[in-house]
Amino acid sequence: MLKNLFKADEVKVALVAGACIVFQAIMLKKVLHAEPDLLVSNVPVYLVIIYLVARGQKRESGTTKPLYWSVAIILATILTIVRHLV
Repeated sequence: MLKNLFKADEVKVALVAGACIVFQAIMLKKVLHAEPDLLVSNVPVYLVIIYLVARGQKRESGTTKPLYWSVAIILATILTIVRHLV
């Protein structure tokens, strides 16, 4: 049953977003000692919501592949951290 759950594309994207949120929180609070903006720190969540809406609109298009959205979530997280470095 758990194997079938982890095969779902929505779960894969949500797990990546969750891991990115935890990583971002650790990096910003513990390593950089920075206070993130609420709007910017929730970018992975917003991307998951956009993914779910896009997936509902067009089921078989190339823009709803979970790998592309996972990479976008990771890049958004990295950009948020880099923004606090500068």
